[in-house]
Amino acid sequence: MLAAGPSGFYNAPTTKALLLIVGGLSLFASIYQIKTLFHLQLVPHLTVHHQFWRLISSHFAFSTSTELLFGALIIYHLRVIERLFGPSKYVAFLFVSAITCTLLNIAILVTGAAVGLNILPAGPYGIIFAALYQYYTLIPITYEFKVFGVAFTDKVFMYVLAAQLLMSYPPGSLASAASGLLAGAIYRADLAGTRRWRFPPSIMRLASRFLLPIFSSSPAIRSTSTTLEYRTQTRATDRPAQAMREYLDVLSTGGAPQGGTPRPPTEEQIATLQAIFPAVTQDQAVAALNTSANNLDGAVQFLLENSSNATPTASTSATATS
Repeated sequence: MLAAGPSGFYNAPTTKALLLIVGGLSLFASIYQIKTLFHLQLVPHLTVHHQFWRLISSHFAFSTSTELLFGALIIYHLRVIERLFGPSKYVAFLFVSAITCTLLNIAILVTGAAVGLNILPAGPYGIIFAALYQYYTLIPITYEFKVFGVAFTDKVFMYVLAAQLLMSYPPGSLASAASGLLAGAIYRADLAGTRRWRFPPSIMRLASRFLLPIFSSSPAIRSTSTTLEYRTQTRATDRPAQAMREYLDVLSTGGAPQGGTPRPPTEEQIATLQAIFPAVTQDQAVAALNTSANNLDGAVQFLLENSSNATPTASTSATATS
């Protein structure tokens, strides 16, 4: 399965906000039939009509339900990057990546016009694939498995989702993904100090005060049996009971602790048992003592219940009873 840490949005408020914004705007655009306002097109939108606001709106909504499904799954599982970076660094990363992707998208449209590439699909392709680049370089492999002899890692599930999104609207989706990967590489290389940039503290304080209470999530409730405190208390509670069980086991087995290698019966025990039961052979006496863990009273009881030759003499029976 996808390795993204604990389920839910704990310590991932930016991911939660991004999912709500992208999902909400995508549904809104679909319901009110305004999906055409979100894709990016050089001619006529930018060059003729000068609709430069599309450079911003193109990052916030998908135009099809398929893109929304795979995009939302990828964004959700990329919350592991936010937990690694921290919310303040992650939101700065998304902002820097969006600006970088916007500039790269303009360059792609200008240079791609000669080969017929005039439209880029709506949706946060750039920031998704920029974050996927961080996922590729920073998140370690958790486990490996083989399918028909071919080795895979747990990260292949994320790449399968990315491939589905990549092929949803070719060639525009391929170009948008390429700009996102390049933006991720630029951020990782820290060109122009992109990795060190953060929003001003005043803006972060306002966001912490007004936005964080809305998008923050509490940690997932865990069963008490999985907590360290519960296990420690359980061990402490079980210790007296376990000690009492061991003590009773020692008393009932004549000093031989259960679970260990049983001691062979002594010659004195065998002789005493044969004195009580003259008709019992040495092998029968040894078997009875082994069955009762070398407890003489238990061996006597065993022979009385299971051996037809077990008829104790009066004197020895009285001795054993005393």
